[in-house]
Amino acid sequence: MTTTAANYSSEHKALHSLLDAQLQLPAEYRDQLTSHLPMALQALHSLGASPGRMYAFYAAYAKRFDGMHAPTTAQPVADWRSLRGQPDVYPALFASLNTLVVRDGIDATLRALLPDLLPGVAAAAFHGLIRTAHAVQSSHAGEVAAALAYWAWRWQPLAPAQAHAVPMPLTAWSQALVRDAQTWRTDGPLISVRMDQAAQGAVYQSLADALQPFADLQSAIARLAALAAERYVASPNFTVLHMITGMRALRVLSPWIESGEGVQPILIRAFTAAYLAARVVPQAIAPEPRLHTWSEVIAAAIASDDDHVIKLVHACREEASVYGEGNYLRAAALAIG
Repeated sequence: MTTTAANYSSEHKALHSLLDAQLQLPAEYRDQLTSHLPMALQALHSLGASPGRMYAFYAAYAKRFDGMHAPTTAQPVADWRSLRGQPDVYPALFASLNTLVVRDGIDATLRALLPDLLPGVAAAAFHGLIRTAHAVQSSHAGEVAAALAYWAWRWQPLAPAQAHAVPMPLTAWSQALVRDAQTWRTDGPLISVRMDQAAQGAVYQSLADALQPFADLQSAIARLAALAAERYVASPNFTVLHMITGMRALRVLSPWIESGEGVQPILIRAFTAAYLAARVVPQAIAPEPRLHTWSEVIAAAIASDDDHVIKLVHACREEASVYGEGNYLRAAALAIG
């Protein structure tokens, strides 16, 4: 589905053309690895990449799908919610949610669907959430439908902790999480698998529902985003990278969340499980980045073929513009290497 308008810039037209094309590629490759192609394309566009650079990135990334078949087509189903988290249902979910986007528009569809998707926010290591935020920022209706369908397909709810802990302020809670995470390990191959395993462990049980509630959802997102950035600069970690991009994505989607009261516990459980899944190895001395300005970092990200680097730099720049510099420039620079 094309949403390109005649008065869009050449960069925006390129983005939409490439998002049209990637809808013909699978949502995952190899062993359940999420396609970052649509997310990285929108991040490159936002960072100021030229059309030529976006086309070159697409061509390089698309090689990951060599030998794979395009997604099959399916008919919409009456109740898409019944398919959440089920295997082999992405085509039916895309058909169903694309029908809703076409009929109701992006805004109305987000308001209607997010309450049923947010309990499974951990989906594919936050990638359902992250892809949806990038899709919304791209204003591409077909990609919004695909992102929502991917979230629903990999929907991953995490159970509440069974332990009844005394609520802790953020500083004490984060110190306990960082300390106690070192006592839990798993060899799960995927972040999502490790998050599920973490939710069965004693550390999750003691901390997942032990953080004092914040005044509102926006405050919760802001404080947890800052905590994720703080932990990344202390010890750069691939899973913590996803926590930063995940918190940004939730902030982007928050205007379509009409009531955040029930989202805070879901968010905190997912944050707890993700940090445990990260298997962070503390570093005695925090690493020093080699780049020190946003212009240097952004130029390096645009030139990079590493989708995770591109997405993290994009997320950190956006978070810094909303929350202030904090640790975001340093985190972005460390991702560059």
